[in-house]
Amino acid sequence: MYWINLIAIPFVLLLAWAKGRGLFRWAIMAYIFGFWSFVPLFMVKVNPIQIYEIPMPVKQFVATKLFSRELKSITYPKDLQI
Repeated sequence: MYWINLIAIPFVLLLAWAKGRGLFRWAIMAYIFGFWSFVPLFMVKVNPIQIYEIPMPVKQFVATKLFSRELKSITYPKDLQI
């Protein structure tokens, strides 16, 4: 293996992550083939990156805490006006 293959690994992994592909497989491919790994990587279709969804009980807990904090800052009815 050549040292240029080691330089190719981070660039291939960045593009593989952006396309939603498995990083370990593409790291091995970049180590073996170097910058030639970009050719098949540009040919594969893009998988959407899955975003972590916050559970509803956690959202409700945070909302109640923020609401109670806002209520503590209100002392007069005039404070309710914007």
